[in-house]
Amino acid sequence: MKLQINGEVTDKPAVWWDKNSKFVKMIDQTKIPFQVEVFNCPTYRETVQAIKKMIIRGAPSIGAAAAYGLAQAVDEFWDNEDFEDQIRIAYDELLAARPTAVDLKNGLDFIKSDPLTPEGALNRAQFFADRIAEEGLKIGQIGKDLIKSGMNILTHCHTGALALVDNGSALSPIIQAWEEGKRFHVYVDETRPRFQGRMTAWELNQYGIDHTVICDSASGFFISQGNVDLVILGADRVARNGDIANKIGTYNLALISHYHDIPFYTAFPSSTFDSSTPTGKDIEIEQRDSLEVKQALGYSKILNENHVVSLYTENIKFNNPAFDITPNKFITGYITPHGILDKAELEDIMLNL
Repeated sequence: MKLQINGEVTDKPAVWWDKNSKFVKMIDQTKIPFQVEVFNCPTYRETVQAIKKMIIRGAPSIGAAAAYGLAQAVDEFWDNEDFEDQIRIAYDELLAARPTAVDLKNGLDFIKSDPLTPEGALNRAQFFADRIAEEGLKIGQIGKDLIKSGMNILTHCHTGALALVDNGSALSPIIQAWEEGKRFHVYVDETRPRFQGRMTAWELNQYGIDHTVICDSASGFFISQGNVDLVILGADRVARNGDIANKIGTYNLALISHYHDIPFYTAFPSSTFDSSTPTGKDIEIEQRDSLEVKQALGYSKILNENHVVSLYTENIKFNNPAFDITPNKFITGYITPHGILDKAELEDIMLNL
C-alpha cells in the first residue's frame, strides 16, 4: 500500500521482516490517521507486545506478525541447548497475545509444520504473509461484482490493507469496484471502543471513495430508512459451520440486516479458517482492558500530538469484550479467495483445504 512517511511517498505492507536488522517492522496503527510511523520489534518479545497493544491489528496481519515473531525466536535461540524449550515459550507468549483471532495460531503452526531452522522459519513466515496479501487481492476481484453503481454500502471496523498485510478483505472489493469506475457511497461505523472506523475512513480517503462516518448506534436507523443496500465486513475467526467471530457490534448489524432483508457478507482469507472449531459457541472471546472504554485517544492540535482523555469519572464499572459471534443463519455469503460461498461450500473447503 502507498503511504506517506516523513513526507515521502513509499510502498509498504502493514508488517514486514527487515533482513538487515532482523527486526519485525510494522505500521503503527495506533497513530493512524494523524501520523504514519514505523514501529520496530527487535525481538519476538516486542512483537508480542505490539500484538497485545494493537500496534498491529486485523486478524491476518496479526497472524503474519506472529509468524515473523516466531521466526525471530528461532533465529535468537538457534544455538542454545534449550532451543526447543525457548521456542515453546515464544510460541505460547505469541499465541496468548490475542486469543480470538485464529490467524495468529495458524501463522505459528505454519512455521512449526516443518523442521525449524532460522532460514526455513523466515521463508515460511514470508510465504504466509505473502499469501495473505495475495488472497486479499483475490477477495477484491471476486467480491467486486456484488457492488453496483448507486449503492450505499455499510462496513464495520477496519478491513483494509493495514489489516491484511498489503490488501484488504471487506475493503478490497470496495476499492476494486471503485477503481473500475463504479460510483457508490460507503457508511463507515466508527466502531467503538477503539474507533477503527478512523482507519477505514483514512484508507477510503486515499482512493477518493465517497464515504460518511456514523456512530455504531446509528447503523440501525440508516438500514431501517432504506439507506443501506449491502453490508460487507470482515472476520477474525470462522468456525467450521460458518459462524464468525468479528469485532464487537457485528452481531447487532447481522440481526438488523436480516430483519430488513439486507444482504450481509463477510470477507476473509484462508488464514481465518478454523476447521478445528465446530461452531461459534466454541470460540473464546477476548476481554480487553476497561481503559479502552473509559478513555479515548485523539489528536490534540494544541499539543501537536496524540492525546488520551477520560470519558467517565472514577468508580465506574466496565465490560469490554473485543468480539461477538454471528451465527451462520444471518450471513448471506462468505467472500473468500475460493469464491463467494454458502455455509455448506465453506465447510467443505475448510475440511479439504
